[in-house]
Amino acid sequence: MRHKNINHVVHEWIVPYLKENHLIVDATCGHGYDTKFLCDQKVNVIAFDIQIEAIEYSKNLLKEYANVTFIHDSHVHLERYIKHCDGIIFNCGYLPHSDKKVITKPESTLEAMAKAYSLLSDDGWMCVTFYQGHDGGAEEMKLGIDWMRKNMNIVHEYTYENVNNPPIAIFAQK
Repeated sequence: MRHKNINHVVHEWIVPYLKENHLIVDATCGHGYDTKFLCDQKVNVIAFDIQIEAIEYSKNLLKEYANVTFIHDSHVHLERYIKHCDGIIFNCGYLPHSDKKVITKPESTLEAMAKAYSLLSDDGWMCVTFYQGHDGGAEEMKLGIDWMRKNMNIVHEYTYENVNNPPIAIFAQK
């Protein structure tokens, strides 16, 4: 059985929750595909990444867009840059086709998720895709999903069946 691309599934989940001029945070902009998707939905996006390579790649992809701001910093510091947001998206793991030693880590991801939660509007949402294929990825996934189940209302979950260490996406509301 062919699986739906997990990123496409996540985008389908997010669309009904977006309103023009919402402020959405892409906590891990990577190659900018989620950022571009969000910008195309006419929302304002603040895109974080700790790797300058990711920021530069994403800036190049989105050079025609005026509704995005890039921040070269860890998502752990997002409260330094924003006071509220309507939604936030995380992709945990590493930047594809780059240094696989630069990864998200369980402690900083949980800290960023908690800070993001505190900045969400009353009807805000969080969508996190956990990739297990890196050191600490399985622990990060377990702790992150446990945190989301404890603190938020889970609306959607998706993973690939019959795949070793599949990614798991979780969409939750405040």
